[in-house]
Amino acid sequence: MEKFLKRFSVLVISLFCLSVFGWVVKHQSQGDALLGDKVGKGLMSFVSFLDLFEQTVEEVQKLPETFVPTPADFEAINKLDQDVFALISYSNEDKGRSVEIRNLRTEASLHRWDIPNPFQAHDRIMDPLLLPGKRLVYSYNGVTGLFCLDSTGTELWKQDTIAHHHSLNLDSAGNIWACSYTKENGGFIIYRAFYDLDGRELVYIDNTITQLDPNTGKILFHKSISEILLENNLEEYIIKSANIEDPIHLNDVQPALKTTAWYNEGDVFLSFRNSSALMHYRPSNNQVIRIIEGAFYSQHDIDFLNDSTLIFFNNNSHTHWSGRPGNWRVADSRIDMGDFHSNTMAYDLKNEKLFVYEAKAFSDNGIFTFTEGMQEVLADGSLWIEEQNSGKLWVIKEGEVIYKQVLKSHHPGHHHLPNWTRILTSQP
Repeated sequence: MEKFLKRFSVLVISLFCLSVFGWVVKHQSQGDALLGDKVGKGLMSFVSFLDLFEQTVEEVQKLPETFVPTPADFEAINKLDQDVFALISYSNEDKGRSVEIRNLRTEASLHRWDIPNPFQAHDRIMDPLLLPGKRLVYSYNGVTGLFCLDSTGTELWKQDTIAHHHSLNLDSAGNIWACSYTKENGGFIIYRAFYDLDGRELVYIDNTITQLDPNTGKILFHKSISEILLENNLEEYIIKSANIEDPIHLNDVQPALKTTAWYNEGDVFLSFRNSSALMHYRPSNNQVIRIIEGAFYSQHDIDFLNDSTLIFFNNNSHTHWSGRPGNWRVADSRIDMGDFHSNTMAYDLKNEKLFVYEAKAFSDNGIFTFTEGMQEVLADGSLWIEEQNSGKLWVIKEGEVIYKQVLKSHHPGHHHLPNWTRILTSQP
């Protein structure tokens, strides 16, 4: 009985306190400052905690894939002793997109374009291109054609008879080369080619390359990759890919800016992710000069290291990700084939040899991105890297990390997914 009376007394007192607390909150919410201004505000913040928590959870759950969780133990590094100017794009606070010229050394913003997003929340402005006079060429990747804005954001031209995807680059004449799709009835990724295999018709996505006038957006050259392969007796490269529906997956078209012993001005180098192959193509006579294959897989971003050497980002991964196999039992004793990371590869056109550039830095820092990925050799020989899937940005110099950062966002605990950061070779 005594225990019952004690518990009953505690219950009555607790109910009384809750009643008083509720009465105070009610009058405080009605504007009666019973406890004074500071205490009253603190009380209202306290009782609003669950609303704030619910709002935060809801916001995080709704974050589009253009934001990446920032690891709790992430530590930035900035030992840059020279300015590094970059053109970046990200999702802004108005749910649109911003493209910005930023000095990575100081994190100063030098110019910005704000662009509405009428498409899905995860659609991205990828690899925007800066033209003289702070003109900007961009697309919503794989969704639209190309648009050109002036420095104030006013549209100068648009080209929507094609759909742009992946990279944009300038040739020696200042014309734009783009990875593209040929549109049909408003569709932008469609099965435009096929082949027969054992009496079956297998359809697949074709890719095209397009050259455009930077002042008008007029198409100067447009060619199907399937046609290039067919007309150069290389159609077997379609069947070599593990991806039947998307065997090519063009992700870069890099024009040669001058003539050397190994390529001509106006040639283009193409990267086929799903075939793990590079193509040296001459548009002037529709000739494939060479196809480069080797110990690289799912690669991106071809550049020129010097007059005889190409450099590119080797994802070093399967084209399709799969989980642990489940068809048969996993052996108790297994052969360890080592750790694999992404890396930057170079190809010596003169000697027809591949070699790795800054290999140790990738393995020491666990740098890997399953898709996408960028690199650029800076003026001092250091290597810029965009580890795209994780959103980490790096500069490696002689094996040392001198820059490591993410693009900080307005969502706490999250940073922006990078969208093919473009390193600018001179101050804009």
